[in-house]
Amino acid sequence: MITNVITSDWNWWLFASLLVIVSLCAVGATHLPAPTIAPEHPAEPGPSTLPPASAVFAGRRPELASLTSRPNRAAHRAALFLITGEPGVGKTELATQAAYRLADRFPDAQLFLAFRSHGGRSGRADTRDVLLDALGTFAPEISRTVLDIDRLVAAWRAATTGRRMLLVLDDVVTADQVLNLLPGSWECLVISTARELITGLDPDLHLRLDGLLVEDAEHMIGEIVRRASYRLPGDDIRELAMVHRLPLTIRHAVDQLVNGTGPPATRTTPPVAGAGVFTTSFGRLGPRERLVLRRAALHPGPHLIAVFVASLAGLPAAETEDALAELHRLGLLHRPDPHGFGFHDLVRALALADAGVVGEDEQALTRLFRTTSDVIDELGVQGRAPVITSAARDHHPAVLPPMSEIEALTWTSVYFDDLHAVIRLAIDRHWDGTWQLVSGISAYMRFHRNIPQAEELNRSALQLAIIANDRRGQAACHLWLDRMARTLSEYPRADAHARRALAMFVALGDVLGQANAHADLANIEHHRGRYQDAAVRAEQARALFLQAGDTRGHADSEGVLGMLCRLTGDYRGALEHLDAALTLFTRIGNERNQGWIHIELGIVARQTGAYTQARHHFHRARDISERTDDATKRAWADRELGILARTIGDWDDALTLLSAALRVFTDLGGRRNIADALVELGTLHRVKGETTAARTSLERAWTIYHNIENRRGIAWTELELGSLDRLTGSTTSAREHIDRALAHYAIVGDRSGIARAHYELGCLAHLRNDDAVARTQWETALTLYTAMGFPEANETRTRLSTL
Repeated sequence: MITNVITSDWNWWLFASLLVIVSLCAVGATHLPAPTIAPEHPAEPGPSTLPPASAVFAGRRPELASLTSRPNRAAHRAALFLITGEPGVGKTELATQAAYRLADRFPDAQLFLAFRSHGGRSGRADTRDVLLDALGTFAPEISRTVLDIDRLVAAWRAATTGRRMLLVLDDVVTADQVLNLLPGSWECLVISTARELITGLDPDLHLRLDGLLVEDAEHMIGEIVRRASYRLPGDDIRELAMVHRLPLTIRHAVDQLVNGTGPPATRTTPPVAGAGVFTTSFGRLGPRERLVLRRAALHPGPHLIAVFVASLAGLPAAETEDALAELHRLGLLHRPDPHGFGFHDLVRALALADAGVVGEDEQALTRLFRTTSDVIDELGVQGRAPVITSAARDHHPAVLPPMSEIEALTWTSVYFDDLHAVIRLAIDRHWDGTWQLVSGISAYMRFHRNIPQAEELNRSALQLAIIANDRRGQAACHLWLDRMARTLSEYPRADAHARRALAMFVALGDVLGQANAHADLANIEHHRGRYQDAAVRAEQARALFLQAGDTRGHADSEGVLGMLCRLTGDYRGALEHLDAALTLFTRIGNERNQGWIHIELGIVARQTGAYTQARHHFHRARDISERTDDATKRAWADRELGILARTIGDWDDALTLLSAALRVFTDLGGRRNIADALVELGTLHRVKGETTAARTSLERAWTIYHNIENRRGIAWTELELGSLDRLTGSTTSAREHIDRALAHYAIVGDRSGIARAHYELGCLAHLRNDDAVARTQWETALTLYTAMGFPEANETRTRLSTL
C-alpha cells in the first residue's frame, strides 16, 4: 500500500504536501508568538515603559531581522535574547527598536528595566529593586514589602504565568540579574544588553554588535544632517563614516558639526576616531562647562539637574543650569526623560578620567551630601512630614521652589532614584550625616511602602551612627526601624526599637524625640488592643509635642486620642479630640492626615446611626487620598464605605468595596489591615447566609490577629465566629467563642465590643428558652448601647419587648 502511495503522481504530491505542513507546524511550535489578530473588543493594553526609539536608526538590518523573526527557542521558559558589544555601539537602541516592532505580539506588557551596572557602585540598581519596580508596574496587587529575593522572584513568576510580555533588561553583568527577572510563561520574551557574553545565561539568540558598516554610517550621518537642515558634501559624509562607526560617536561628531562647535570635515584635517572624539570635545569646552561635566560625572543618580550638579561643581544653580544646557546642545549630555539630563556610560567614564579638571572629588561629594540633606529637609517641610528630633539643623538658603504638599510628594517620586543613589553613596563613604539623609527620606519610603529598602538604609545608617558614637543618629534610626516594623504589623520588633529610641532620647534630653517615641509606643499598644496603655502614651506624647511647639505632632496625638475614645465607646471625647486634630491639620496644610481624621469622624457617625454624615466623611477622605496618592487611606475609605453599604443592606456594593480594599491592603502588606478587611467580608457573607465563605474569611483573620498579637482583633473575630455558630445552630461552640471575646474586650476596655458580646449571649439564651438570662444580657447591652448613643439600642429594646 505504501508503494502505491509513493508511486502515484497524485498521491506523491499529497504526501509531500502533508510532510511540509507537519514540518512547518513542528517548527512553529518552537518559535515566538506570531502577531495576534485583534479581537473584536480588544482588552485594555498592558503597561509599557519602553523609552522613545530614536528617529534616526541606520543599519543593523540582519540583527533586527534575527530579533523579530521568531528564531528557535527553548519550550520550557521564556525566550532569551542577548545583545553584546562595546559601549556606544547601539545595544540599547537596537533592543528598543526590536521591542517596538515586537510589541503587538506581547500585549500584556512591554517593560524596560535598567540595571545601570556601569553607572558606579551607588548608582547601579540592585536586582531586588528592579524586581520591586517590575512588580509595581505589572502586578501592583502583589505585596512588595518583603526583603527575601527568592520570595520576590517567586511572586514575579507567579504574576507572569500565562502572560505574554516583553522585557528589555538593559546593562546587565551577571546571569542572576537576568534569570531572576525571567517571567513565568514560555510565551514571553526577554531581550538583554551587556558588554560581554555572560557565563551561565545560555541565550536562545546572541548578537555581538560591532561598529556600523561604512554605508550604514554614511546613511546615519546623512539622515542626521538632513533632519537638521544642514548641508554637508557627500565626500565629507563619507570621510566621517570612514572614521566613526559607533552610533554614539557618530551622533556626537555630527552634532559638533551641525552646532558649529567642531572643526569642518575636510580631508586635510582627519577627524578623531572612536571615543577620542569626546576627549577632543572636552578640550574645546570652556572652563565652566568642562568643570560642570567633570563634576556631574560624580553624581550617582540617573538625573542631572542644577540642584545636584551645582553642589558638585561649587557654582550657583543658574550658572550650572546654563552649563548643562550647553553641554546638552554640544551632544555630551542627553535627555533620558523630561526631568533632567543624563550621561551615556561611555561619556561618564571619559569625563571622570578627564585630566583637564583637578581633583577635589571628596569636597565635591561632601557638598552633594549636604545639599541633598537640605533638599530632603525642604521636601519634608513642604510635604508635611514629621520632624522626629530636636537636633538643631544648619539653615541654608532654599534650594527648591515653594511647593504644595502634593507637589513635594511628586518631586520626591520623580527624583527618588537620585536621592536613593546619593544616600547609598553616603553610606559607602561613611559620611557622618548619613542618618539625617536616611531619616529624611524614610517617611516618604514608608508612605509608598518601600519597606525593604527603607529598613536596609536605616540599618546601614544605624551601624555608621554606632561607629561614630552618635546617640541621636542611633535613636533616629531605631525610631524609623520601629515604624517600618509597625507598618508590617511586627509589633514586638517595633516595640523593642521604639523603647531603645525613647531611652536614648531621654538621655539626650531631646523632647521632640521623646514625644515621637511615646507616640509610636501609643500606636503599638493600640494595634495590640491595649487601649488604656495606649491612651497614657498618647497623652504623654501630646504634652511633649506641645512643649516642643510641634503642631504636626500635637495634631497626630489628638487624632490617636480621638481614635482610642471611639474604640472604647467614648464618642463625646472622640469628637472633641478629632475636631481638634482636624483643625490643627488644616492649619498646617497637612491634607493627607485630614483624610485620616475624616475617616475617624465617619466611623463615629456610622456607629451612632448618622449614615448620611458618615458617607460624606468617607467620600471626603477618598477624594483627599486620590489627590495625595495615598493608597492606604483610599483603601480605608473603601472599607468603611463597604461597611456602610452592608449596614444599609446594599450587599453588592459592599462586596465590591470590601474586596477592593482587601486587594490594596494585601499589596501594601499591612497584616492588621488585611485581617480587618477579612473580618468585614466574613460579616458580609454571614448576613447574606454564605456560611462557608464567612467562616473561611474569619478563620484567616483570626490567624493573622493571633500572629501579630492583636487582642482586639482576636476578640472581634471570636465574636463574629460565635454569631456565625449561633446562626448555624452550634450553640455550644457559639458560647465558647463569645465568652472568649467578652474576656478579651474586658481586658482592652472596649465598651462597644462588651455590649455586642452581651447582646449575642442574650440571643443564645433566648434560643435555649432561658428568658431570664436573655433579659439580663440584653439589659446589660442596652445600658451600654444607650450610654454610647449606638443605634443598636433600638434593636435591643425590640428584643426585650418580645420576652
